[in-house]
Amino acid sequence: METQLQTAGNYEAARHYAALGYKAIPIASGQKAPPLVKWKRYQTEAPTLDDYRAWFADATRNIALLTGEIVVADVDDPALLNLVTEKCGETSVISKTPSGGFHLWYRKRRGPHIGNRVDVKGKELDLRAEGGYAVVPPSRTRAGAYQWLGVGLPAISDLPFFRVSWTRERVRRVIRPIDLIDGSDRMVRRARAYLATIEGAISGQRGHDRTFRVACKLTHEQPRGFGLSLQEAWPLFKEWNEQCEPPWSDRELLHKLEDALKKRT
Repeated sequence: METQLQTAGNYEAARHYAALGYKAIPIASGQKAPPLVKWKRYQTEAPTLDDYRAWFADATRNIALLTGEIVVADVDDPALLNLVTEKCGETSVISKTPSGGFHLWYRKRRGPHIGNRVDVKGKELDLRAEGGYAVVPPSRTRAGAYQWLGVGLPAISDLPFFRVSWTRERVRRVIRPIDLIDGSDRMVRRARAYLATIEGAISGQRGHDRTFRVACKLTHEQPRGFGLSLQEAWPLFKEWNEQCEPPWSDRELLHKLEDALKKRT
């Protein structure tokens, strides 16, 4: 269990966060932005202790952690906290910002891209993920100090997973026309109607088995399935995948479809 880190110097804070698996970067004194170094490279490589010594030799500099492996939900309106934890996942890892808002900390699942977004669902909720960063204690602005609530920040592996489905903007996919022969048009329509009745797979709840069964249903011959080709099944399978939690990558999805075709009877 981690203790609160509220008053340690920022060099010591950077070392502390690095030991937990995070990547720290320096921010201008008293500010939330901008970073004082070219930091894009540190999305894929970790700063060294020498970097931290140089960056935080000025003890007044603020400190931020890179997001990407982690997701930070920036909630400006405290009244939204219950909604965000209900939709995005419970978390006890919360920091309070000087303006009275809250940062809720999560781990990102492998696969779906989240990115950095503002006013999610038209609410005072911003997301920090790939290519972003979040300011952390013991940083300060003119309005006051950032503070961890509770026991502070644990290792990345101990953060709860972020549920991305609620934050996605649902749009109807436009599926490009494909060449259909021998009555397959009718089977594609039937397959699409079938998929509309099947809930998306959920990770940790036999999600792989559900997804593979759908792939088999699309590709296996009648009466067990719809007998679609890879070309016919692929756009339908991708469309259904949008409701999975989290969605499979195209590579994973194609692999499942190809496996189903190998077992086609």
